[in-house]
Amino acid sequence: MAEPQPTENLRSLVDSAQEAIAAASQKQSLQLPYAAPDRRPNPAVETFDKVRAGLFALAGVLLLVTSLNSALDTSSSAVGSLLDTSPVLAFIWPAIAIVMIASAGYSVLPHQLSSRRQRAITVYGLSAVALMACALTFTAGFLLWPGALLATLATGFGLYGMFQMNRNTARNHLERIATDLPVSFFTGFSLVFTLQLWFTAAGWNGPEHLLAISITSVLVTLLAAGFAQTERGRHALATGFGFGMFAAAFQSWRQESAPLWFAALLVFMAIIVFICAESRRFQISHAEHRVQRGLRADD
Repeated sequence: MAEPQPTENLRSLVDSAQEAIAAASQKQSLQLPYAAPDRRPNPAVETFDKVRAGLFALAGVLLLVTSLNSALDTSSSAVGSLLDTSPVLAFIWPAIAIVMIASAGYSVLPHQLSSRRQRAITVYGLSAVALMACALTFTAGFLLWPGALLATLATGFGLYGMFQMNRNTARNHLERIATDLPVSFFTGFSLVFTLQLWFTAAGWNGPEHLLAISITSVLVTLLAAGFAQTERGRHALATGFGFGMFAAAFQSWRQESAPLWFAALLVFMAIIVFICAESRRFQISHAEHRVQRGLRADD
């Protein structure tokens, strides 16, 4: 009579393997390729929440007024730099200001006013907008060094706002559009505009400065590419950065203020940031599909 021990051992091994697979699947399915959305109920509304939303709207209005004033006064443009975004400055800053005002209106809605995500992001967004409005004011008065410094601070606040929005993932698509997109697009374009102000203030407007301008622009492009590899706001940042670079390349080509290779370099840097953003989208999509199948997200 055959002994049943091998069959029992085999059945025991199969059962153990199935239990291990099920346990691993349940554990790994919770590993997201980004910070999970915070779906806890919003805390109670505080006075600071209302003040913050009001200041955000006020900063947007200030940027709108100063940008319109700069657009009307063409002599106050930061001309003289080989990196010149002036073809789009007349409408890009007013458009950004209007979008920021709309974002401030969204932050006042009952489900957003006291949300932890708005508290983490909005304060940096309003600071960036207000500082950029001041930078435009100084630039209009031909105070280029203070304008460049304020624009740098504004861009820094925008980048830190993006850092916060990646730590606090949006709960839905509308939140990403209304909160993430304005700050990210603002930051992307500010990177290019800030470079323009620094180059103009330094008087880098001759062929002998092409190498220094190119190296500095490449370094800033690496910074933009790094943020384009994050989860939230990456495409908006890439769009804003690309908008500025394409405008500068067009201006350089149209006025023949620099060799053709310089305009091509600006276009190439814009494309690189777009590719980084799209590459990150593919990585996240791939990781999400693996998680849904019960596999590790980082394999």
